[in-house]
Amino acid sequence: MAGSYPGNGVRRSGTFLGLLCAAGLVGVASLALAPLELALPDGIEAPRAALLLQPALLVVLLAVLGWVAAPRTGLDAPVLGALADGGDWRRPLKAALAPALLAGALSAAVMLVYALLADADLQGVDRAFDVPLVSRVLYGGLTEEVLLRWGVMGGLAWLLLRFGRPLGLMGERALWVANAWAALLFGLGHLPTLYGLLPDPSTWLVMLVVGANALIGMVFGWLFIRRGLEAAMIAHALAHVIALSLAPLL
Repeated sequence: MAGSYPGNGVRRSGTFLGLLCAAGLVGVASLALAPLELALPDGIEAPRAALLLQPALLVVLLAVLGWVAAPRTGLDAPVLGALADGGDWRRPLKAALAPALLAGALSAAVMLVYALLADADLQGVDRAFDVPLVSRVLYGGLTEEVLLRWGVMGGLAWLLLRFGRPLGLMGERALWVANAWAALLFGLGHLPTLYGLLPDPSTWLVMLVVGANALIGMVFGWLFIRRGLEAAMIAHALAHVIALSLAPLL
């Protein structure tokens, strides 16, 4: 399954776009529970509302981009689509659950191994900036998937399918290249947090952070291609729950 309308040019309704934006904004709002001010450079102050404004605007912008691109790529969010436009939402949800649960467990295992490998480098580091579980689940599972998979991956897939023919980037090959680039950006997006914890991290630690998160991003992208955006959302959220639940045992 690569979406419910592969390449037929039929766009989901405005109601669907509204639901998608709302899902992403719920994740942004959950960041209000995190000590965002601690992530700012020394000497810089900003109200919390201002710190939430940028990701909120990005969610809306990339939700619209994916909304435009999806009909041309075969990518879809079939559960939200059925809820918004009428239809059987249970069938795509049922198809998404098993692979999402498996991918969530495997991604959690990658997170735990990555945390163990990075632990020695982070010994003694001040970890006052701690994002609560609810924010990790909602921001990671909803917002990051709207941003990275729906918007970035969907937009890249659209461009590759339109202009990549001379390079042999057609059909599912274009989707996988887009998935790889979106996953790499997902990995690189974790570097600001690393540098906030450790101003001069080792090359090994930088590669570990980017590589582990890019690998997880590829898994979520695979789910997006095969079972729709909701499968990636479920897996992403579940990975945080499992990893943070098991971390104290390790």
